[in-house]
Amino acid sequence: MKKILKILVLLGLLVLLFSGCENSGNELKNRLIIQAIGIDQQEDDTVLVTLQTLDTEMAGNPSSGASLGDVVTSFTVSGKTVADAISNAATVIGKKPLLSQNRLIVFGRQTAEQGILQHLDFFVRDTENRSTVLLAVSDTSASDVVSAKMGENVLTADSLEDILHAQQFSAEVVMQELYTVINKMESDTADAYLPVLKAEQEQEGESKVKLSSVAVFDKDKLHFELHDEEITALQLLTNEVEIGFFFVENPDYDSTTVLKIRKSRVEIQPAVKNDKICFEICLCMTVDIAENQTEKPFGVSKDFIQSTTKRAKAYITRLLDESIKQSFVANNADPYCFGTRFLKSYASYYKTHIKDWKTVLPEVEYDIQTEIEVKYVGNGAENI
Repeated sequence: MKKILKILVLLGLLVLLFSGCENSGNELKNRLIIQAIGIDQQEDDTVLVTLQTLDTEMAGNPSSGASLGDVVTSFTVSGKTVADAISNAATVIGKKPLLSQNRLIVFGRQTAEQGILQHLDFFVRDTENRSTVLLAVSDTSASDVVSAKMGENVLTADSLEDILHAQQFSAEVVMQELYTVINKMESDTADAYLPVLKAEQEQEGESKVKLSSVAVFDKDKLHFELHDEEITALQLLTNEVEIGFFFVENPDYDSTTVLKIRKSRVEIQPAVKNDKICFEICLCMTVDIAENQTEKPFGVSKDFIQSTTKRAKAYITRLLDESIKQSFVANNADPYCFGTRFLKSYASYYKTHIKDWKTVLPEVEYDIQTEIEVKYVGNGAENI
């Protein structure tokens, strides 16, 4: 008898569970699937949120023949906070937002200058949000990037995400995830940074989004920006370069040589010498000669390779030196996490002698050693 009762109870629970699924508002077709979020703080202290979402009805219809661009749309909602604005979106659209598919969070420039940590709190506390979602700053408003159009269609979050994922192909592209940014903004020994995206009007109703710079933050406020070579230096000093290109002029041979970075590794050792904070920076790099531009083509000799290698070492050393000075001295900023390394190695000295890491940055001493080896000529065609 007891076994029969247990079976009946289990059957009853199964019936309730299945009936609940049929009436659930959590089915994908009844959800507002968010792909990208743009955040712009308004003058009246409200937040304008631009949402890029999927049209689940069109996407779920295989006979519609719709491409990804056709099933993506964008719209704006406002609220007192990000959470309030997204809640208002559910009221307007009539569907519960699904945040787990969000690929990108973009902050408008003015919002980044005022501070973004208060807006990030929602993405930290809501369990649907992924800690690995990518973050960026718009050169103008966040809405300009998230709702940028390619023809009649919205430029998809996939495309925007691909721009940042190009870090694996270029030393001038930066990609930053939510958890990394939060950790740096809450740190006393490092400064967060984010890629800056710019939406440019190419034709009527059509935009092109590109990476324009890297914004370095003072705590959670945009402080200054890095451009071109400075971004490369940042990537080299944080060991984020997977591949990249740079060129060196060689007047002795009247040539401009393009070098492809095959491998790059930096080791940074902190020390205290004569009561001065010092860093030994050793960068080891393997490169290929990808292209040699001259008026009169010539064969690549050992003398030419030695001369080019020497000039490449001088170029990289100067690049790192000038970039560190720009951050440490001119802006009292440490996007390279030197302070984190120093605290880890000299915790006792740090606690005793340093109240504020940024106040000591202009006085920090460092020595840069650069080793470059040319591995191949012709982008791997000829082993030397």
